[in-house]
Amino acid sequence: MSDDLRGRSAYVLEKTYSGQMDWSLFFVYSRREHIRALLQDMFVDNPDPDVVDGQISSHDGGETADLWLIEHGRRTGHVDLRPFIQESAEGEITIDWPAFDAAVPAALAGPPLRHGEELQLRDVRTDFQNTTSELLTIYPDDPVSYGMQVWVEGDMSGQPYEVFTDPDPKPA
Repeated sequence: MSDDLRGRSAYVLEKTYSGQMDWSLFFVYSRREHIRALLQDMFVDNPDPDVVDGQISSHDGGETADLWLIEHGRRTGHVDLRPFIQESAEGEITIDWPAFDAAVPAALAGPPLRHGEELQLRDVRTDFQNTTSELLTIYPDDPVSYGMQVWVEGDMSGQPYEVFTDPDPKPA
């Protein structure tokens, strides 16, 4: 593995839910705007109201929404996104974008991860100890890649999670 690939940077949104079946969604992108677009799609603008209702139900049911900040292949930060997603008494969802912007850096140090690249973490054991992240479970055998992936009960799917709009689709 070249040091160049081991030094990439990315925002990793990990949404994990434990219920009848344990699963995690990983959204791995190089720009904060990608994460903003994902949250907006998941909770507000998705064309399928059942998807939005499912996200709200999972959110209310204790699903995690961890944003891992990876710079030069190392975890340099963590933001719990759950407090930014708020539901009114009428059931309307809002996202506190000013608080999100204050908590999530606009850019990460280091070369950004790109389409087709796997996120190579330099020291996953040290960087993710004392966290609930499934990255400890899947690395180094099943690293996440740029884009969207689903991890269900020990199996990683390379297929995009098609119920969400990809904020940075691979160029044709």
